[in-house]
Amino acid sequence: MTVLSLVIAGMAYFALGGIWFSPLFGKQWDKAVGFARPEKWRPAAVYYLGPLTGCVKTSFATAFLFDLIQPASLIQALKLGFLVGAGYGASITGINAISPNMPKPALYAAVVGGYHLTGLLLSAAILYGLP
Repeated sequence: MTVLSLVIAGMAYFALGGIWFSPLFGKQWDKAVGFARPEKWRPAAVYYLGPLTGCVKTSFATAFLFDLIQPASLIQALKLGFLVGAGYGASITGINAISPNMPKPALYAAVVGGYHLTGLLLSAAILYGLP
C-alpha cells in the first residue's frame, strides 16, 4: 500500500462528504441537528480540515487492516469496507446520535452513518484497486 493510495482513498472519502452533506442530504442533516443555515453562510476552515483529517486517518486504519487480512478480490475488499463502515462508522455514529441535544437522532444516524458506510466502501475499493 502506497502513501499515494492512502491519500487518494482519504480524499475520495472526504470529497464524498462534500456531495453527501450538500446537494444530497444537506437539508436532512440540518434538520437532524436542528441547524438553520443563515443566508450566505460559509463554514469555517475547521469544518473542512477536521473531516479531511478524519477521512485520511480512517483510510490509513483501513489500509492497515488490508495489510493484516490481505483481501484477494474486490469482493473481499468491499466486505472489509462494509464491516468497517457498518461495524464502526455507522455504529459509532448511531451511538453519538443518541444525545439529549440531538433533535432527530434516527435521521442523524441514517444520514451520517450512511455517509461513513458509503465512504468506507469507496475507500476500500480504492485501496484494493491502487498499488
